[in-house]
Parts: sequence; structure tokens; C-alpha cells
Amino acid sequence: MARPAGNPVLAPIRRWVLYSRTNLTISVAAVFSVLFVVGAVFGESPTTAHTPNAPSAAGARTTTPAPAEVTYDLIEVTESAIAGKTAAAVGKSAPTTAMAYAHAYVDISHSNTEWRTKLGRYTTDTPGETIVAARPQVPIAITGSTTSAIVTGTGGERRAEVTIPTQAGELRVTVQVTKSPNGAKWLVQNPFPTLDRDEVSKLGTAPSLPGGAAAPSRQPEPSTSATAADTSATDTTATTTSATVPTPSSDPAPTPVPAPVPVPGPIPIPELDTPIPGAL
Repeated sequence: MARPAGNPVLAPIRRWVLYSRTNLTISVAAVFSVLFVVGAVFGESPTTAHTPNAPSAAGARTTTPAPAEVTYDLIEVTESAIAGKTAAAVGKSAPTTAMAYAHAYVDISHSNTEWRTKLGRYTTDTPGETIVAARPQVPIAITGSTTSAIVTGTGGERRAEVTIPTQAGELRVTVQVTKSPNGAKWLVQNPFPTLDRDEVSKLGTAPSLPGGAAAPSRQPEPSTSATAADTSATDTTATTTSATVPTPSSDPAPTPVPAPVPVPGPIPIPELDTPIPGAL
């Protein structure tokens, strides 16, 4: 039976590789070189390693929200509606700006410097000493929502007149769109609104403010009947004391006489005119 002939291509290569160790080493090195060249040609390009970052950067730019524009829609708000909002957020609407100003104006928990800084977030300029002098010294509650109206000035500028009800009367705030480095926003215009000091003083005595002197407290005056009773009791006590305590004498105390000093020796016999009875 005839043996099948070997592969005419692989048989010579197999015999050449197995002929010596040198041929085997050359063959292994040649195979690795071919694989390296094939991988360099058909493999992944080095620039593709940075391509996944490009969509993420573009996505980060697209997810950044654009700054909101100011609105002239007058949506009335309450004091709780502005809680937790930033100055930039409330500055997009006239009612929210006026309510934020009123909320900061009636706040007495800060010192004068902190109060001016907080109030200046919603005003065209930083409040001066005049507005500090008109600062409320007692707690004032905001009792309702805003009431707003758009008014057009002589130059065609539109502004909003906002009214905020409080315990001490209505606080009327004028706000207008003003350009700033962070964009256009509603700001309170000069002169800055304040409350009537007479109405504020009716709410009670001013407490001590942080960093300021405490208000003097008045002691209650005793009643007339209590004073008369105290006077009567004092007079009665004085009379009783004077009656029971003896009056000291004005005469000087007598000088004590010293006792006689005994003389040593026999007792002397006195001389008598008549003889002693029984004597011879």
C-alpha cells in the first residue's frame, strides 16, 4: 500500500525548521516579526484612544444651562416662595426681587454690617447710613403676597411697583431691570423703601441687636397704696423700737475706791479711857 505524499508546501518548511536549532530560532523570530507588522498595520490607531473623551467634553458643554432671561410676567409670590433661592434666581422676576428685599429688610438677626451686605444683593447700590437708621428694631412679619403693576416712565423705561403687606403697614418697592456683570436682572431703585417708624414702634420694645447696645429696660414703679403701706409699717417699727430701748444716762460713772492694804505685825491695842472689865 502506497503512503500518501506529504504537503508539497509545508513538508519542505517542516524539514528546514527541524534541520537545526538555528533554523528553528530564525523561524520563531520571523513569525513574531510578521505578527508585529500585521498588528501595526491592521491594529487600532493611537489617536483613537482620545476619541472617547471628545463626546464627554461636548456633552458637558451642552448640559450647561444658559442663563435665564428676565421676565416681565408679574407672578405674585409669598415669602415662602423665595426661601432657599439665590440672588441671581430671584432677580429674574420683579415680585420675587421685591419680596427678597422685604424679607432681608425685616430681618433683625444680623448686625448692621451684615444686614447692609445682605440687603445690597437686591439693590442698585449698597445701602448707606440713612437706610441703616431706618432699620426696624423689632420683629415684623410679612402678612401676605405681593401686589405688582408695570409702570412706564417718561423715557419709555418700564419698571414695576410692588407692594408687600407687613404688620407695620405696606412696604412699597420700585424695581427696574438693570444690567450687571452677571447679566440683566431686577434691582430695587433709589431711594430704598422703608417702613413708617411710628407704626414700627407700636409693635413693642426693641430687643438688643447683634453687635449693638441693648435697649434700656424700665423698672416698674411701685403703686401709691404699696408706698403708703410701706411708710406706715416703717413708722410703726420705729415707734416700737424707741419705746423698748432704754435711753442711756448722761451722768459719768463713779470712780472705784481702792481697798486698804494690810500692814504686817502685831495687832495694836487701842487706848481706852476706862479700864477693861476683869482687869486687876
